[in-house]
Amino acid sequence: MKALPTTAAAALVLALAFLLSGCSSYTRPSLAGTPLEKFPDCVRSSSSFSRLPRANFQAFASGSCIRSQDPFDYAAWVEAPIVSFKERGLATLALGCANLVPDASGCEYAGLPGHSTTLSMNFNFAAWPASARVQKAVLAFYVENNAAFFRENAEIRGRLNIGDQLQSLGAPRTGPPGSAGWITVDITDFAARAVSEQRVSASFEISLPCGRDESEITTVRLTKTLPVVVVEYK
Repeated sequence: MKALPTTAAAALVLALAFLLSGCSSYTRPSLAGTPLEKFPDCVRSSSSFSRLPRANFQAFASGSCIRSQDPFDYAAWVEAPIVSFKERGLATLALGCANLVPDASGCEYAGLPGHSTTLSMNFNFAAWPASARVQKAVLAFYVENNAAFFRENAEIRGRLNIGDQLQSLGAPRTGPPGSAGWITVDITDFAARAVSEQRVSASFEISLPCGRDESEITTVRLTKTLPVVVVEYK
């Protein structure tokens, strides 16, 4: 009978030894969103950016470096009179207001017709060196229709951190000669501050005012062709 406590104690010691051996090889995972890799200091002029055609980004200064970054988070914010929610994983997003048509004459709903959508994106500006002197920066995204209408009427706002005030951005804006193509929005001043302050999650919101009908809706690509931020720095 006295062997039982001894056996139990031995088992406890073995279990503790196993746990300690496991803990000794444990590596603490990195926090999500932590900037582990940075673009190099601009020692010699170089250019490397994705998706946006070269003709759509002309360097501002000689001897500078150009790098691009994808958003680490992006979503559609859908807002209706009774419900609002975020939707992720969309290939494209129709910006503007979609009208609601009651399916019966006896429909009792008498509020605002339809819903509106807003595109929200987050970028990590701490990926650029803290000592970088930003020369030029653009936010670029691909639209599938109504490019001219969108360029003139879209509201583009940004904030450096959650809780900050949204500020209007995007003057000037350039777009394709036709109805589809890349829209580029100047965000130089915003990006300069975001890089200087090493903001790991600066956000942008893009929306369209409610128009007269659904012909004023613009389709923006998301997963189909990701938006991108391009920054020129020294």
